Amino acid sequence: GSGGGFSAHYNRSSHTKWQEADVSAYQQAVSAKLPPSGTWKPSGRGTPDVSALGEGYQVIANGKTETVGGTSASAPAFAAIISLLNEARLAKGKPQLGFLNPFIYKNKDAFHDVVVGTDKIDRLGYSTKYGFDATKGWDPVTGHGTPQFQKLLAAALAQ
Repeated sequence: GSGGGFSAHYNRSSHTKWQEADVSAYQQAVSAKLPPSGTWKPSGRGTPDVSALGEGYQVIANGKTETVGGTSASAPAFAAIISLLNEARLAKGKPQLGFLNPFIYKNKDAFHDVVVGTDKIDRLGYSTKYGFDATKGWDPVTGHGTPQFQKLLAAALAQ
């Protein structure tokens, strides 16, 4: 499952031009499969931008190994990747990447496109009536997909 979709609170606007073409392409490509009008906000900010494995992380808590997952595991993993990119940039005398979204959307080929999946699953693992499906290109289930470090590194050092 995924927590992706379209924000009911934040519209795409002049502040999110970096994602407009990708979100519009998704909505047009899957228009026949979109949830019914009124159950989601087509003009909402599309999320996520990227994905990462969300299960099976091993951590040590109180001296014991535990398996954890979800956004609380995948977000720090993605942040660690960005930290490594910034470290490489600093070593070359370049500034840190800063606000990432324009970089991500400009370098979508640096992500493994996830084309199978859905967010039509609730927190308990049961199917839900409405939601979105993963597809080729950006989608509201997996964004642009999972990071490919070597490609991200090359893109980060090239700018």
